[in-house]
Amino acid sequence: MLSLTSLLACLAGLWQRPCSIPAPPPQQLQQQEQGHALAAFEQGDWLEELELLQLGQALQRSARQRGGYDGETFDVMLTIADVLEADHGWTFTQSEAWLTRMGVWEAEL
Repeated sequence: MLSLTSLLACLAGLWQRPCSIPAPPPQQLQQQEQGHALAAFEQGDWLEELELLQLGQALQRSARQRGGYDGETFDVMLTIADVLEADHGWTFTQSEAWLTRMGVWEAEL
């Protein structure tokens, strides 16, 4: 049976051994870096879109409490829809449907 000291010495030896895994070729490394950069960009894009949608929901809750959208909030909701179209690939139909679901076109909520 191994003593605790022997076991720890054996484990320490594993961490001190040089890595024998060869480095990927430069072209493959560049492709991996580009893939990671694209994934990070897409994740950031999704997070920005989520933040816009969360802002829209917060504005909708506020409008419901006040009985409707005031002029400034109405403009902000339209701006959110424009940004979703321009920067996040939404179609006009999608943003219109979102504005309708959010009650922007209703006189009172």
